[in-house]
Amino acid sequence: MKKVLITFLSLFFLGQSEVFAQHQVKGSVFDENKEPLVGAVIQLKGEQNQYHAVAGLDGSFTIANIKNGNYNFEISFIGFNTYNEKIESLNGPLRKDIVMEPDSQVLGEVVIMGAANRGSDAQARKLEQMAKNTINVVSAKSIELSPDITVANVVQRVSGLSIERNASGDPQYAIVRGMDKRYNYTLVNGVKIPSPDNRNRYVPLDIFPAQMLERLEVAKSLTPDMEGDAIGGSVNLVMISAPDEFEVNADFQMGYNFIHLDRPFYSYDRSTEARFSPGERFGSRYEANVSDFSTQNLLIEPISPLPDLFGGITIGDRFMDGKLGVMLGASVQNSFRGADRDWYKIDVDPLGTGRPSLSSYQERQTSIHQFRLGLHSKIDYQINRNNEISLYYGDFTLNDFEAREMISSDRDISPDNQNATYLYQTRVRSTYSGIRNATLQGNHRFLNDQLLVDWSALFSRADFDRPDNAIFIRNGGIENGREMPQNIERRNPRRWEKHYDQDLTFHLNFQYNFNPLFLNNSYVKFGGMYRDKERGALFNRYRFDPSPSFQEQGVDWDDFTDVRWELLNPAGTLGHALNYNALEQISAFYVMQHIGFGKFDVNAGVRVENTNQGYKSRTTNQFEIPELYQIYTDVLPNFSFKYKPKDDVNLRGSYYKAINRPGYFEIVDGISDEDDEFPFKGNPDVTRAIADNFDIRYEYFPRANEQFLLGAFYKRIEDPIELLLIRQTSLTTGPRNLTPTNSGTATNWGIEADFSKFFNKFGIRANYTFTNSSLTTVKSERVRENPEDVTSQLILREAVQTRPLQGQANHIGNLSILYKNIERGTDIQLSAVYTGERIEIVSPWLDLDIWSRPFTQLDFSFEQKLGNWVVFMKANNILNAPYELFVKSPRKTEQLDFPLQDRDGQTIVQRDYYRQSVRLGVRFKFNTI
Repeated sequence: MKKVLITFLSLFFLGQSEVFAQHQVKGSVFDENKEPLVGAVIQLKGEQNQYHAVAGLDGSFTIANIKNGNYNFEISFIGFNTYNEKIESLNGPLRKDIVMEPDSQVLGEVVIMGAANRGSDAQARKLEQMAKNTINVVSAKSIELSPDITVANVVQRVSGLSIERNASGDPQYAIVRGMDKRYNYTLVNGVKIPSPDNRNRYVPLDIFPAQMLERLEVAKSLTPDMEGDAIGGSVNLVMISAPDEFEVNADFQMGYNFIHLDRPFYSYDRSTEARFSPGERFGSRYEANVSDFSTQNLLIEPISPLPDLFGGITIGDRFMDGKLGVMLGASVQNSFRGADRDWYKIDVDPLGTGRPSLSSYQERQTSIHQFRLGLHSKIDYQINRNNEISLYYGDFTLNDFEAREMISSDRDISPDNQNATYLYQTRVRSTYSGIRNATLQGNHRFLNDQLLVDWSALFSRADFDRPDNAIFIRNGGIENGREMPQNIERRNPRRWEKHYDQDLTFHLNFQYNFNPLFLNNSYVKFGGMYRDKERGALFNRYRFDPSPSFQEQGVDWDDFTDVRWELLNPAGTLGHALNYNALEQISAFYVMQHIGFGKFDVNAGVRVENTNQGYKSRTTNQFEIPELYQIYTDVLPNFSFKYKPKDDVNLRGSYYKAINRPGYFEIVDGISDEDDEFPFKGNPDVTRAIADNFDIRYEYFPRANEQFLLGAFYKRIEDPIELLLIRQTSLTTGPRNLTPTNSGTATNWGIEADFSKFFNKFGIRANYTFTNSSLTTVKSERVRENPEDVTSQLILREAVQTRPLQGQANHIGNLSILYKNIERGTDIQLSAVYTGERIEIVSPWLDLDIWSRPFTQLDFSFEQKLGNWVVFMKANNILNAPYELFVKSPRKTEQLDFPLQDRDGQTIVQRDYYRQSVRLGVRFKFNTI
């Protein structure tokens, strides 16, 4: 009976398993080029049951738990013919890899496909694959999904690139392959733009909102038709252009910087600051008095800041049967940032032990209100098949309003000290900067597309205005454990500083196509460029002493408005070195030959650039050299090749010669004694750097949005320009200045790897760069005349030190892990950026350079699509990683008990904390596609 029952139950469940058997269909969807069609809809339609799936990031799909039966297998994707197949008696697992056919008969859909591809990862990979030189491209889609709000944030995720941060800890300048920010330039739509920086030519990338980009292109090698002053590379911002159909994109975000959970935000009234100095308002001969200066803008008020607000909108469409395209956009960012800094003043050890000496310690709390406004417009018109023109105008504003409270002492600043003397300093600083750029461009075809002509005319201007920069200095301290009243005994400056940088640039290029004999896709290209740059700088400073000289807090004054002042220089300081006009005129011509034969593409050419750079002082009493011009011509050869053994593989190599010109104020014979750590002193003897650059890279593009890049580079740089910390009068006496100096011959080589791979709903992007640079220079050291006799006389001697280039980090890495559920509309990204240690300040003393410690930043973003809406969250600097500077040597003595002690035999110089930032937002997108 038992055996019969077991047999019966076995037959029953076996029968049921046949009835309820469930199977799965797996596969991938591609286009005719074997590129994955991400988002394609897959359906199984039966008489009683229906199933569906969506193709993932690699084009793959899985439909599980399918019951036995007959089904119609259907795949649909916009711009392609619907795929249909009958599947009869599905009774087991099935795999279907389908190549879709484009719907070439529906012209509108084909146009839409082109529009959808613009700004995609697939387009970015294709541009990298087809480029004549070594480039990396970040698509608009990647930027949209990242935790980034400015171009500078985006740049740090490109292989081989690191960033330099501003006072609030945000990325600001790009460092390409370990080369300082001075060694690369910035383009907007392929044309160089001027800089609002008050001394140099590099452009702050945090002035540009990321949402205005169609893509970001980083060129790591040059071609002859590119400007030749990029030893590191170039950063090209390709701004969004008109779509093929009406489209609206808008977003709104709110955020908060967690540093304000622990301390207040310091604010001041900017409405009362004077945008113009008395000398500007009333004439250079005017003698000011105390009543000409407001004090209300110097009152610091601790507040709880409002949330950060970010918003943007872009609207685009095409008219006149698609011939006229119009794109308009605006972006506003209003944020409140902060930084807490511990800073140690160091000096060389006077006893000759080769170790730094700590002389004082500072605690700083900085609050920065940042306001960014971006206005973007682009109009393009296709006159006919052979002629089209475009007009671009961009207006980008970055205003910083900074309040800083500082306390300085030669003792530990803590309540435990019973006796200490403190120096208190309050600073308010408003900075208004902006870039305006108008570019008219044209493209023309002649002789049945055999002759191509393109041209551009650019007017661009960058402005920098820092009015009424004021510092309020007091003395105080602790006596027998009691805090003493603050008193005013110091000079307090008020300063005005303005700069503008204005460009008028013309480009003209000709390309003649020919295909003789066995050659294919061959052409000759030649053309030229002319730029007329004008640079102006204005500076004025007034100094105040308290009158009477000693005024005590609580007795003579409660806040700044109560202090009685005496103006020490009623005429101001218009004779300062920062009052000058500069010019730069560049004429460039090039010719290049492109030859295609078989699987090879070869480019060879030369570029010639003539430079006339100089300045003329507006004053005479601050300059030994009131007028200076540097005129020189550079011949820059260029060669590159690309070998394509398979459709998805490239092997490319290149050589190019490039230069790096000094910055504008770097050749001015004067000192900019700013109120930061070290004054800046120009050097009329500094000259351009010249470099030979070699690149080789293996490229594999298995799918449209995937890649594996492995490359190596080598650079030999003659006379690299670095900022050295040099004493003004002699090696051992006088104030220390940062001075641009040519430093021998340097080499810089490295290896890069870039990898991206997707697995249905998951993806990984990673890149790593190892860089090794070497520069041997002569430094100084102080030693005993007789090393065995500690009482013998100290002597100064020269020593040789080999070190990395300033700003060069050996290790740079990025890792992003992505999750994308297309069916549910969910996107998640976790991104990490690692930057190794690098020299920040070069010391004139042997082995006493100031380094920054390795830095790791972890960011996170989440997006959820709800119809035409997207809600998202972005978190930055999750680890609250500090920015630290140090000297690789122990300090001289232990008599100063500072909070930050030596670590691993090293001396901490500076430590900054910026804390985490979080943003919540919504995005809306509407189009007629």
